[in-house]
Amino acid sequence: MSIKTVQNIIHKKAITVQCQTPLAKIIDTLIKSQQTQLPVVNNSNKLIGMVSLMDCQKALLHSAYHCDQPVIVNDIMAKDYTYLALDQQLSEVAIKTQQHNENIFPVQHEGKFVGVIKRVDLLTELNNDLSLCSQRK
Repeated sequence: MSIKTVQNIIHKKAITVQCQTPLAKIIDTLIKSQQTQLPVVNNSNKLIGMVSLMDCQKALLHSAYHCDQPVIVNDIMAKDYTYLALDQQLSEVAIKTQQHNENIFPVQHEGKFVGVIKRVDLLTELNNDLSLCSQRK
């Protein structure tokens, strides 16, 4: 396996939602982006959570049943999430993320959100490395 890092496959123009974003806007953003999760950042671009389609679905069901006040991202986002660093090797990332169901992993550098890597991109790189190994035989 070649020594590549998160830096090699990061998506720096990642779609995020700001803290305090209303539920309807989160859902709209998730649907339009065709992503299952989105990083949540504050005004200083610090990563503060992740919000998923499942989080939104649960909130919709709960809100509809209880007719609660409007839900915002801070109410439903996961505050416990796996994040990566720019200098982490992809082999390390593959090991670290195999126990998680997420398909998008936020990347932080010096305490700030800088982008995401997608599991599909990680798999593509790992598969490319495997293909290179096969060609050497």
